[in-house]
Amino acid sequence: MTTMQTRPTTETAPGPTTTNQPGRVVSIVGIVLGALGLLFGILAGIPGLICGVVGAAKGNRLGWIAIVVSVVCTIAGIAIGHAVIGR
Repeated sequence: MTTMQTRPTTETAPGPTTTNQPGRVVSIVGIVLGALGLLFGILAGIPGLICGVVGAAKGNRLGWIAIVVSVVCTIAGIAIGHAVIGR
């Protein structure tokens, strides 16, 4: 009778993948908050701008997109709010 020896396997089950893109999550949050600036004006636009600056400072390209989205949507939201509510 022969005995079979088993070798330890180095394969592991696939787990969650991580990306080494610093500032990506905060940049995406900045884009979402910036877009919400259309509805909520500066209440969402300013935090979106701050998240965009943090993301850009960490070297993520999406941070710059978050900055632009936050500024444009906040200004548009304020203008729309002024046109609808105030005279």
